[in-house]
Amino acid sequence: MDFSLVLRRIGEAAPRHRLDIGDPDLPPPPELVEALRGGGDFRYGPSEGLPEFREAVAEVFKADPGEVVAVAGGRHGLAALMWIFRKRRLLTTSPFYPGYFDIAGVFGLELGLVEGGDGWIPNFAERGVYVVNYPNNPTGAVLPRGKVRELVDVAEFVISDEIYRDIVFTEFVSPAELSPSSVAVVYSFSKVFSVPGLRVGAVIAPRDIAREVARFNRATVNVAPTPAQRAVASVVHLLPRRSREISQAYLRRVELASAELRLRFTRPGGAFYLFPWVGDDVKCFESALEAGVSILPGSLYGRGGYVRIALVEPEERLREAFSAINKACGGG
Repeated sequence: MDFSLVLRRIGEAAPRHRLDIGDPDLPPPPELVEALRGGGDFRYGPSEGLPEFREAVAEVFKADPGEVVAVAGGRHGLAALMWIFRKRRLLTTSPFYPGYFDIAGVFGLELGLVEGGDGWIPNFAERGVYVVNYPNNPTGAVLPRGKVRELVDVAEFVISDEIYRDIVFTEFVSPAELSPSSVAVVYSFSKVFSVPGLRVGAVIAPRDIAREVARFNRATVNVAPTPAQRAVASVVHLLPRRSREISQAYLRRVELASAELRLRFTRPGGAFYLFPWVGDDVKCFESALEAGVSILPGSLYGRGGYVRIALVEPEERLREAFSAINKACGGG
């Protein structure tokens, strides 16, 4: 199943409820909007990122600024790291984030799969360079501390995609906390600040890896957008409060789904997705679309029989969408 064709089908249908793409509906912090309005310096900056941006991110991650590189969004950072480790055995978990395979396909890379078990938690036993994302897209799973330890112990290196680390309903442990010398964290401000179009993020990695990411920048985008770096650097101090606020908002939506969505799903530990079992994911996708709700077939994530629902509408609208999904997909 092709992601672009699915999105084209959704665009043609123009459904009332768009619960397909993870495009946050919560408004950005007004302080960030104001900082962006006030930006007037559009010159180039260093390929590794502006000093003020790297220092601000380093403070959040308790790293050295020399271990931080600004990137043009999380996916650009992932592409850099997968290119750096292109000659190693690359592994990711299933269900998977399709973007990893987009990157692998462009670079001609093989990407092996490790299957998720109970609660979508894998057993990590194979040696290799792991590309993982927790809290997980599409399942919302969060690895317990013991599983994070299992991962870093078996992995040659870990590319830890932590785009959703600020949206959590349980304890989140980054692999970098347990093994900083063998982990690169990919971070983005897209979800936490609700600005996916801004395209600014960071890679936090050992210095030798960070230098290679900066080298990848020079060969591709040259430098992540400097006005975005300045604006974000000025509001990084808002992250703890913002994380609490949006985690509470998305948790209310999870609780609403638990009460009103009559489909079976593992309760997420973070992010803003549900991944319920529906039997025939393509039929459910089409039926829900006809009922005015766009969701995504699990086949896009390597798991037929499931669908991904993004909780990116206010609760009253979600209540209406859940009712339509229940009727369309056999839950009501």
